[in-house]
Amino acid sequence: MRFSSLRARGLRCFSSVDYAPVPLVNLIHGPNGSGKTSLLEAMHLVSFGKSFLTPKAGDLLKQGEEVLWIEAQVQDITNYGPAGITVRKSRSDTDIRFDGQAVTSASALARHMPLLVVNSRAPDLLGENPANRRALVDRSLFHVKPSYVDTWKHYRHALRQRNELLQSGGRGNAQADYWESVLATLSVTIDEQRSALVDAINARLGDHGIPSFVNQTLRFHYSPGWDRQQGLAAQLVANRERDTSLGYTFAGPHRADLSLQLEGRAAARRLSRGQAKAVVCLVMVAIAQFIRVQSQACPVMLVDDLAAEMDEGMMRLAVEAVLALETQCFFTAIKPADLRSFLPEATSEFHVEHPTH
Repeated sequence: MRFSSLRARGLRCFSSVDYAPVPLVNLIHGPNGSGKTSLLEAMHLVSFGKSFLTPKAGDLLKQGEEVLWIEAQVQDITNYGPAGITVRKSRSDTDIRFDGQAVTSASALARHMPLLVVNSRAPDLLGENPANRRALVDRSLFHVKPSYVDTWKHYRHALRQRNELLQSGGRGNAQADYWESVLATLSVTIDEQRSALVDAINARLGDHGIPSFVNQTLRFHYSPGWDRQQGLAAQLVANRERDTSLGYTFAGPHRADLSLQLEGRAAARRLSRGQAKAVVCLVMVAIAQFIRVQSQACPVMLVDDLAAEMDEGMMRLAVEAVLALETQCFFTAIKPADLRSFLPEATSEFHVEHPTH
């Protein structure tokens, strides 16, 4: 998938902006506050219906505007020809159209629009709430297997049903047995597919190339959220009394986590932000490779302001890893010289200077 044009009105600092990127390497540059990140944000809105920076629509609107509007033309969508996507968002409403047809869920849009982001928040992915890491894995799998979305939705429905039983005092053992059986069955599919993606990420990290960690093993430890040896069905039955007192289901795929390890020890807090950003960049490249192998579609890569936290060696590592994907990619920088020496001659440059461009 790739963007051939992007138009935005009323987004952040932009009264309007029109952008025509090239199919491969794009460099967006300009001073702080000029709107470089906002252009990437517009692409994310087109792909997922939401920002990667804020859940609040009001934060996205240019001062004095009530509505933002984005239109993109996209090419090379798997099992689909060229398409137009529009996003209209106000403080209270979002309307997304794919070739003129209303899109009713973000997951339906994401199936067509694989896109991955490395930005200033990337280091937080390694050490903050495990829900963020689960969400990254699940979003990535949405691009690979459309059926995964349905499996996950069915699991969440069964989980709600069991939690409601728990909150009512655990009454109805027959109902509990049924929903626990559903949860156990669906968890196998979820776990198998998550494990395959984690294995692909670890294979890429096995040759990480980060100068500070030469000859050291860097990998993610994946915990599925329950004791595989005992089995989820047996664990849910054994935990029913405790879960009733808690009012929620403690074990299951909704409790899964990925923890970064260096030489078998927890690593997230031992990394500088630049090192963590380099790791996340390699993780995103591994995910992109996995999606390409599984679905023949390679995600668009958005890489925001590498120079802010990385030294030259790690910037080169990150840029070369992204370029090796041979997919459409977007880099931002305050000055072109920050990245230009790492990029091919055919790189297209877009200069953002005035907030009202």
